[in-house]
Amino acid sequence: MYIPLLSQYVFWLCIVACNVIADESRFYSGEISVPTMGQLEMTLGISETDEGTFILLTVPVQGAKDIPLPATYKQDGSLFAELPQAGLSFVLFENEERTKLTGELHQDLVIEIAFNRVEENTELKRPQNPIGPFPYWEYEVTAQHPAGHLLQGTLTIPDGQGPFPCAVLISGSGLQDRDESLMGHKPFLVIADYLSRNGIAVLRYDDRGVGGSVVEDRETLTSATTADFATDVSLMVQAVRNHAEIDALQVGLIGHSEGGLIGPMVAVDDSKLAFVVMLAGPGVAGDELLPVQQALFLETSGADQELIDALVHASMSLYEMMELGEDTQVVQEQLEELVAIQFEAQGIDVSEELFDQSVDEALKVMSSDWMQFFLFYDPAPTLAMLVCPVLALNGSKDVQVEARQNLSAIERVKTETGNDITIIELDGLNHLFQPATTGAVSEYGRIETTFDEEALSIITSWVLEVTDGTPSIIKSWVLEVTDND
Repeated sequence: MYIPLLSQYVFWLCIVACNVIADESRFYSGEISVPTMGQLEMTLGISETDEGTFILLTVPVQGAKDIPLPATYKQDGSLFAELPQAGLSFVLFENEERTKLTGELHQDLVIEIAFNRVEENTELKRPQNPIGPFPYWEYEVTAQHPAGHLLQGTLTIPDGQGPFPCAVLISGSGLQDRDESLMGHKPFLVIADYLSRNGIAVLRYDDRGVGGSVVEDRETLTSATTADFATDVSLMVQAVRNHAEIDALQVGLIGHSEGGLIGPMVAVDDSKLAFVVMLAGPGVAGDELLPVQQALFLETSGADQELIDALVHASMSLYEMMELGEDTQVVQEQLEELVAIQFEAQGIDVSEELFDQSVDEALKVMSSDWMQFFLFYDPAPTLAMLVCPVLALNGSKDVQVEARQNLSAIERVKTETGNDITIIELDGLNHLFQPATTGAVSEYGRIETTFDEEALSIITSWVLEVTDGTPSIIKSWVLEVTDND
């Protein structure tokens, strides 16, 4: 759950279906410094072909490899290439020995390039990505939503004698594919593989408008809220209950980030659900969560504490104004202050045009239906009404949904209601449940682990326990966490 106010300097890449790599292609690799993302690894190839000269762009954490950009040599010896759809361009110089590539990348900001010659492109290592043949069955599941859109996903069913318990996976904020793919990782694929190898069926599906989930009128996506996405989950729950190999009374939900917010919403309206797992799910409303998130982002990037404090104050003031229904001009003025602090904290000097553009984009985000719902929806009353068991997991290095803030709020619900809620804080894990150094978003793509195996074991053990499977390590984990507190 990542809600920045600044424009995201993440390259929108258009994959061109053409092979232009020639024998004489030369490759240069290095890192560029991208605001809000930190260091980003990139490889640039220079390919001379019969069709002309091309820059081959590879950004491993975005799944982009050897994207050909037509290039032109200029009088000063530089090589110019651009991707107009993304407002992206390169001005590059090779040294005489062809061992170094220097220059600039232009995409709103100017980013320096200083790469060294390499023999081949860098390949991301993702050792947990499952490789077949698999010891379970896979089926495509398609369901028609009453609103008209089509949802599609993959159901994995363990080998052996069913019916089996089943977990429906719910992705985090933003439109995600069924694997929740990001920065070269496929967390939901890894989770589904692990659970299905251990006796639990899993349905993971493409969010509306992504992959096989078709939305005819894409304008409807801009007005969808968390509550709307909850109706998609309910639909997919019904779809798996109809499968002969699924125990209809042992279907539950595993939601990550915003998905952890959605899970309890669905379970309150569906008393037949057997369990809810909240993976870094919020325990507080967005207007409480976001100032902490924004402060942690700046803290992990090494920003000055005075600026961090100023940002938190500006954020809280903004959300208070919005809750009170202040007019647009007042809100925009407060947004201008907040955006200015963010740019200053990151040491970014921007033009007046880019600053105004960032404020306009932030205003659109803050006034969207999704944000209005997220900011002022308190998950605690919903959690208090749940009748099924709940497992709430957070990593201690999560900078997006901070563990102590959110798990403490969930703990208060448990204390006040006596509900069956198991709460575990996992030491050293980030928002994606990877072993992390700082927890910063910039680390996600660099970490080879997609999802910590001990966390996978805890989830599996707990689900089997609450669905009349085999109890395992959960009780010892809860005691250990309690003792540490």
